[in-house]
Amino acid sequence: MILMKHVFRIFTVFLFLTENLTAQDSLPLPAKTKYVFTLDDVIQLAKEQSNQAIMARHNFRASYYSFRSYKAQFLPKLTLTTQPTSYTHSIQTVSSTDNQGNYQTRETNVNTFTSRAGLSLSQNIGLTGGSVSLGSNIRRVQNLNNTGSNTQYTTFPITFSLDQPLNGYNSLKWDKKIEPVRFEQAKQSYIAQMELISSRAVDYFFGLARQQVALKMAETNYENNKKLYEISLGRYNIGTIAEDALLKMELSYMTSESDLNQAKIDLEDQQSRLRSFLGFKDNVDIELTVNSELPKFKIQYKQALDYALTRSPEIIRYNLDLLIAERNAAQAKSQKGITMSVEGSYGLNKTSSHFKDAYSSPFIDQEGISIGINIPILDWNQANDRYRNFRSLLEVAETQKSQNEIDFQQNVYLQVARFNLQENQVRIAAKADTIAQKAYDVSMERYLIGKVSVTDLNIASSDKDASKTRYIMQLQNYWNYFYEVRRLTLFDFQNNKLLDVNFDNIIGE
Repeated sequence: MILMKHVFRIFTVFLFLTENLTAQDSLPLPAKTKYVFTLDDVIQLAKEQSNQAIMARHNFRASYYSFRSYKAQFLPKLTLTTQPTSYTHSIQTVSSTDNQGNYQTRETNVNTFTSRAGLSLSQNIGLTGGSVSLGSNIRRVQNLNNTGSNTQYTTFPITFSLDQPLNGYNSLKWDKKIEPVRFEQAKQSYIAQMELISSRAVDYFFGLARQQVALKMAETNYENNKKLYEISLGRYNIGTIAEDALLKMELSYMTSESDLNQAKIDLEDQQSRLRSFLGFKDNVDIELTVNSELPKFKIQYKQALDYALTRSPEIIRYNLDLLIAERNAAQAKSQKGITMSVEGSYGLNKTSSHFKDAYSSPFIDQEGISIGINIPILDWNQANDRYRNFRSLLEVAETQKSQNEIDFQQNVYLQVARFNLQENQVRIAAKADTIAQKAYDVSMERYLIGKVSVTDLNIASSDKDASKTRYIMQLQNYWNYFYEVRRLTLFDFQNNKLLDVNFDNIIGE
């Protein structure tokens, strides 16, 4: 009896769990959020939240902080250096001069604690490439041997130093030439990147738009072929058409069903691609609205070329590459032969066993000057070969810059010509789409009354679908050319204004 009770309880628990699991499995999936977007909506979203836009903003911020770092090297720097404690225990050689002025050395046991601290104000000199500094230092040495005074303070209340290379190469001067150009390229590259993102948004938009149209065409074709097959089957049964005509219609019907299934899969694929590009999750359903209205304007090549040559980041990059090559050649040239540098310092110092006395008058002057000379005697012509190498690279950069500018101008001409012609291409495609649709409607009516064959009807159907697809593709080409011209020129010809961005907002995000 007890065993039966346990079996009953286990069976009850099993039923309870089974019902809950079944209920969970039957729960409806969360509904998708549906959005209806135009092309402008997709482009705006892409510029705001796509991964490409996020990376572009981070790349610009990196360039901005690099430019700030460049500018900071021309500002004074205040630096505190300290060594709180250093212990030394060793035998060292000490040099000294006796009362008669005789120089002598002796070995002594050193057992000390040493502490140091210093404050320095330094400044690079952009005009000469050298640097100056003003500093104050103190050193405390505690002798643990208990011979004489236990503690010694050495102070340098003020010290002025100069460091100046004399080889003719000024890295700061070249930075002033290169870094502003590099930052300008970063700004223009960001604007151009936004236009490139717009072009990618156009591709994703029309990729999905084509599949939306394809699905509608597949649904229409399926319904029409189903209806035609049923009519053909009736005609066959009464003997008005041959079996081969029926089989052709049945084949068209089956093909249209297969095309419909494939169109649904392709639509979901393009949906997924656009969602991923815009940064949406899978619970978003996107429907697109295609606007057939196009802006009415033409672009003058001369005007486009003027903007492209002055604003395009590609042109700026060509100039930047040439500047870098010139800098490298100048640096290599400065390392040929004898190189020299000068270091000088002047200051005050004093030593005392008491801290307060170490900062009281009189102080002792401290001066120093050194001239460094580097004379290559045997370097196997390494410096000259390095200079010849960079000189050749400079000539390559000059030639490449000229060629790149020619290719760039030709590309601008080609893209402007394509854009100016594309409006007419869209008009022709739209007219062809209308004609093909009307031809199919006529063929359908004539087939129903037995005036055309199945083959002729299928040809009309294929022409209709192909014309509609070509029209969508011509619209896509129009907007691709539109944003490509904007990317090359960084100019909005539709609204007649320069493309610009509030970079402060990007940095402050």
